[in-house]
Amino acid sequence: MTISKIHYKPLKETLNMHLKIAISERTNQKVEYIHKDFDINIVPGKVSFWTGSQRITVYRKPNAINNLPNNDADAFVQQVSTVLNPVSLKLNFNGSPTVVEQQEVLWKKWLNTRTNIENSFAGNWVENALTTIDRKLLPGDNLTNNLMQDLFLNEYFRNVYQVNFTENIFRGERTVYGFCPAPIQFGEKWRVKPLPTGCLIKFSGQKAEIHDQPGFNCWLKTKTDDRIEEIRVDGFYQVDAATGWCNALESHYQLTTGNFEKTLDIFLTTHE
Repeated sequence: MTISKIHYKPLKETLNMHLKIAISERTNQKVEYIHKDFDINIVPGKVSFWTGSQRITVYRKPNAINNLPNNDADAFVQQVSTVLNPVSLKLNFNGSPTVVEQQEVLWKKWLNTRTNIENSFAGNWVENALTTIDRKLLPGDNLTNNLMQDLFLNEYFRNVYQVNFTENIFRGERTVYGFCPAPIQFGEKWRVKPLPTGCLIKFSGQKAEIHDQPGFNCWLKTKTDDRIEEIRVDGFYQVDAATGWCNALESHYQLTTGNFEKTLDIFLTTHE
């Protein structure tokens, strides 16, 4: 069966999912590993009769056992992440996020969290990090693009409803955030397959471009003196026929040099 397009449906019932993120860095001397677990709930709002737009609210609850901070930087990130729980998004008629809603509420929440962080952490890096977050969370036109760089939101909202498949295949580019300090643009091939319960997109790709190449090079220099051999991605994205929404995905990212390897594995499943 040939699929030329995946049709979008507004969300009718809450989606209850589980997210696992695993990051590893390996050298000849050591291996570092981080594992995070979250419960994800996506709660639907009303659908506009006139535009087909819909507000959704994304809740993200960390698993306390598997998310204990390992150091000050980890604890800092965990406190910052509480600001984004929950976050409200407005979706257009194709299911793409267009606006982060309740921006002033988000900003006030950040200012309260910012004060707690200032009282909890010390070091020159703290104020620089807080200032960077200030710029990213400031209400305005840039806030939506900034928040869509979040690892989960970037993976989940892939605009699968907007692409046209030719003989069940689509080729395009996608920018990935969170794998490395600089965004990476991947050239990807998607192959869609119909299932009795919906459809499955299998994807694979390689690095097409690295944004902020000098910053990326500086980061890589702290890990290894070797040159990059490969940056690749593969995985799948499953759309449920009943809801019209993704109910499972896996993404596997890998950066390889002669003596350094970094991987990022993302697993999303639906609670029964």
